[in-house]
Amino acid sequence: MQRFIGIDVSKAHLDLALVDATGALLDAMRIANERQAIRKLLKQWSKEHAANKECTLACLEPTGHYGYLILEELVRSGMPTWLAHPLDIKHSIGVTRGKNDQVDARRIADYARRYQEKARLSNTRTLSMLTLKQLLTCRRQLVEDKRRHQVRVKDHNRHVDKSLRSTFDRFSRDRIAQIDEQLGILQDRILNHIRADAHLGEQYDLLLTVDGVGPVLAAYLLATTEGFTRFPSARKLACQAGVAPYEHTSGSSIHGRTRVSPQADRVLKTLLHMSALGVIARRGELQDYYHRKLAQGKAPMSVINAVRCKILHRLFAVVTRGTPYVRTPLAHVIE
Repeated sequence: MQRFIGIDVSKAHLDLALVDATGALLDAMRIANERQAIRKLLKQWSKEHAANKECTLACLEPTGHYGYLILEELVRSGMPTWLAHPLDIKHSIGVTRGKNDQVDARRIADYARRYQEKARLSNTRTLSMLTLKQLLTCRRQLVEDKRRHQVRVKDHNRHVDKSLRSTFDRFSRDRIAQIDEQLGILQDRILNHIRADAHLGEQYDLLLTVDGVGPVLAAYLLATTEGFTRFPSARKLACQAGVAPYEHTSGSSIHGRTRVSPQADRVLKTLLHMSALGVIARRGELQDYYHRKLAQGKAPMSVINAVRCKILHRLFAVVTRGTPYVRTPLAHVIE
């Protein structure tokens, strides 16, 4: 009989619930978020409840680095594992009262049981993409740290006691130099990780052919799309990035302006925004498009969002076709 494992992840521990095909609870456990404890429980449930890789589906939410150990153990053991979207699980439950980790694990298990046909199983490629995400997260944190020290040198340190300024400036400049060195090492690790997979390396090179796209945006796109396997169309990817406009009307009384959804990957949206600002600052078809739309009375941010969307569609197109983007002054611009 089919088994379903729901897993609620936290920093210190994991709550797991095991249910059968009817939704009956077979067992529930709280264990330490450690490799040895995970292996022990999986072995125990396989023996006591026949929860083995042939008839069991494990489900958990993508909770960042705290969930990496359990995901890695499940994938390495061959257990079918589903990283389900938290909003899908939340909306499937409906109105609830009360919340705790054990209840959440049971709800996740029941979600996996009811919607198993929608499961998108994780594999070793998923683990590779998570490693790439960890590298990119570390890079983003270093860049933020560098920016804070730059602000201190430029502004904050000017307003401290005069006898402390040179010391504080030296501390910040030394830290900036250290961060620059670390960023160089990290960029090499990111590139080597991408190049280790020939297919990812080809996609990375294709992405870099699009105007305004640099190494960071290209690497982040590969990670968030899992090598362009997560999203079936450019429109779906645009929704993920928060650059796809939606109509806001209802009946005869509600006629709101078209707008993008706030439920978006904010990092991807920011990277696309910087890319759009770069391309409209340089001569080319997108700069012409930007100024033409402004002359037609369009709001600047609305046009910038359209540019972001165009860049994303070009990125999706070059990967789908498997051919580089060709820059040409005669290229057709979709309005």
